[in-house]
Amino acid sequence: MPSPTDRRVLSLLESHPQYREDDVFALSTKLRGDGFEPDVVSEALTQARLRQKAESKFGERAHTMLFTSDGLEQASRPDAAKHHAEQFLSAGVQSIREVGCGIGADTLAFAQAGLTVHARELEEDRAQIARYNLVAFPNASVELADGLLDVTEDALWADPARRGPKGRINNPEEWGPPLSRVLEAARRTRIAGIKVAPGIDYGQLPNDATVEWLSSGGDLIEAIIWLGLGQPSRRAVLLGEAELIIEGDPTTPAEMVEPQELGTFIYEPDPAVIRAGGIAQLCTQFNLAPVAPGIAYLTGNSRIDSPFLTAFEVIDVLPLQEKKLARELSNRHIGTVEIKKRGLEISPETLRKRLKLKGTESATLILTPLLRSRNALLVSRIQP
Repeated sequence: MPSPTDRRVLSLLESHPQYREDDVFALSTKLRGDGFEPDVVSEALTQARLRQKAESKFGERAHTMLFTSDGLEQASRPDAAKHHAEQFLSAGVQSIREVGCGIGADTLAFAQAGLTVHARELEEDRAQIARYNLVAFPNASVELADGLLDVTEDALWADPARRGPKGRINNPEEWGPPLSRVLEAARRTRIAGIKVAPGIDYGQLPNDATVEWLSSGGDLIEAIIWLGLGQPSRRAVLLGEAELIIEGDPTTPAEMVEPQELGTFIYEPDPAVIRAGGIAQLCTQFNLAPVAPGIAYLTGNSRIDSPFLTAFEVIDVLPLQEKKLARELSNRHIGTVEIKKRGLEISPETLRKRLKLKGTESATLILTPLLRSRNALLVSRIQP
């Protein structure tokens, strides 16, 4: 199979930039009939498909880049990569060793920020692709080698591989490279950032680290262990908006808050706040409490406008029984419903179909345990 950087693949890719899944078979047959080698056609169409898929992450820049499927999935989004670069710049870093650069998404952001980047990658196809994606930046180099050896740069950035043949790998010591080995190398530099799984257990974090959970547009996108950035803490970072800092040892369990009766409003915390263990801090700041033990819906009687909270006004508390719920919604002429849920083994998609709603109105339902029962809350979303 030719490499994505093979000139024949690149030539064919540039001459057929548009990708339509419905046309793949016909286009492949035509190109083979025109004399193109089957494996060249296959690789070019694969890259065209990946470029189209990458638009949601990289925008128009995707059409000038090359990818692998796994590399695209693990690559940092541009807004997150820019945040990584800004952290290094604010710490006065000039040169970075990057461990496992993949397709070069973070490398690109570091190079654009003016940093000197010495990236290393153990997989040859990814190294070739990263070089292609970074060709316009002489301050970035990509070497086929172990990035944890001979680290002499000011800082280190690592994005260990967290997927295997069977899917996501939860044990950090089974990542590639293992987290302990990355941390050992990271401590030999002044500043280090290590991208980790957002669901990482607090007990697997270094107790002297600053750990960030990043969200963008309400989506939790990644977590980072930072060494050398100041006092230990956990942080929820809403890219381009705000950050919430929970000071102290990041391995400490999140503080629990006593639940209370449902109030006039219900709030959904940003997922970065939930993962960073910032619920108690929001409850203290805004006089809120969970609606039930262990449930990350918060309630109170005051309207709050915060980037960390999505706000809903409670219209009614409905029974969580399909027939009764369908009748209540029908009486309100509700035909379109957004369904959100926590703490219940209910599929919103399945429930929506079974309700068989008809009507001209739309609404939002929140399915959740409360202090004394399980209910469907009919709510109105409050725009910030």
